[in-house]
Amino acid sequence: MDETEKKNLYNSAWNHWGSTSQIDILIEEMAELTLAILGTRRNGVTYSYAFSEEIADVIICLEQIETRMKDFPLSLSQGTLWDQVLEIKEMKLERLKNRLMEDIERNLPEGIADTITDQVR
Repeated sequence: MDETEKKNLYNSAWNHWGSTSQIDILIEEMAELTLAILGTRRNGVTYSYAFSEEIADVIICLEQIETRMKDFPLSLSQGTLWDQVLEIKEMKLERLKNRLMEDIERNLPEGIADTITDQVR
């Protein structure tokens, strides 16, 4: 399915079932993903078909919300609600990078730490 078809599908589902229903479905799918992760770990593996299936469901729900948020302006000068999400995401990625590099430098020998941090930077 191409991007235009997905956008139309997501908007149609949102308009047909409404925002409350679609957000409730996202919450349900995230709970099912949590259970799939726990079940997979309990079975001693990292990934399973159930894990993959629930990830797909959550991604679909999040893409639907992304599609909707792209249509809502934050303000005339600040873009859309989705632009705000992307800005926050970038700040959080930078924080993750900084935490990772600090932990690597603190816990690994200097030569190994330098090699890994060079790859991250």
